[in-house]
Amino acid sequence: MFVIRSMTRVVSLSVALLVTAVVVMFAAACSSADDSSDSTVAPVVVNTSSGSVEIKNIPKRVVTLGSQWTDVMLALGVTPVAYVDNVEMQTKSPAPWVGDKLKDAQSIDPGGDLVAQVAKANPDLILAPGFGAEPDTLTKLKQLAPTIPSITGAQVDPWEDMVTLGGTIMRTPDKAKSVIAGVNDKVDGVKKANPGLAGKTFTLAYMYSADQIQVFGDPTDGAAALFTRLGMRIPDNLVATAKKQNQPRFPVSVENVPQLNSDLLAITAQTDDLKAKLQALPGYKNLDSVRKGAVAFLSVAEITGLNLPSPLSIPYVLDKVTPALEKAAA
Repeated sequence: MFVIRSMTRVVSLSVALLVTAVVVMFAAACSSADDSSDSTVAPVVVNTSSGSVEIKNIPKRVVTLGSQWTDVMLALGVTPVAYVDNVEMQTKSPAPWVGDKLKDAQSIDPGGDLVAQVAKANPDLILAPGFGAEPDTLTKLKQLAPTIPSITGAQVDPWEDMVTLGGTIMRTPDKAKSVIAGVNDKVDGVKKANPGLAGKTFTLAYMYSADQIQVFGDPTDGAAALFTRLGMRIPDNLVATAKKQNQPRFPVSVENVPQLNSDLLAITAQTDDLKAKLQALPGYKNLDSVRKGAVAFLSVAEITGLNLPSPLSIPYVLDKVTPALEKAAA
């Protein structure tokens, strides 16, 4: 989902403090975290701005309230007992990079009683994103099980931080490092094959109505990480607008389509009719990305995989975007 409603209050976490606390406890507890069992592990304490969260044992019943955390757990070999999948919410089908891996898990309907559905799953760990839940809901979730909210305070957390934290909580840090290395190796391969991407600009956008296009403009948001690693950057005008509006994602009216000018355009239109309207807009054909053939028209699932990046979505969507990246690099 590209349009994201911010929480009334975002809970941040200091990764440095987290790592310090965990390392001290692990050093006293065991010699090999990846081989740990419940009888040997020490508690993990995650320090958040709303207080510390203690996870005493290796979680066995994890609930993930967003596609990023769902994908992170799957990548670490953990199947959630219940989950919210942003792709499934939008498309009514599982994300293509997930397939049937969640067939035995409970799908949570965010439009229903979220707390009741989570409680039914009897969780011993709840992983929540930094958006979409009100503070009172988080309070109720914390009464059910240890609950980790946003880990950076950003609207979308960096996927690498999430994998690192997930590996720490599950006491599988070596697995987490392997997952991160595998994804980054694939991204670095594309970068090496396309050195011309260095310094090039990208626009990530979603045309969701006949008169509005949602555009991404925050280089510190987790959705920027893939392109930043490729050596690319967001156009200055979009960064300035995001700062001015204090929103990582903001609407642009269709008459202002020239504001989307960049070397690469990765975009989704909600329907085929909207895609046709986009391509017919005055100024669209004059965009640098369009003239160079560096436009990646993505499905709703694929743009969600870019907007909410994960160790499963990035390799999948990168394959879809690579032809446009090659054009942008030329």
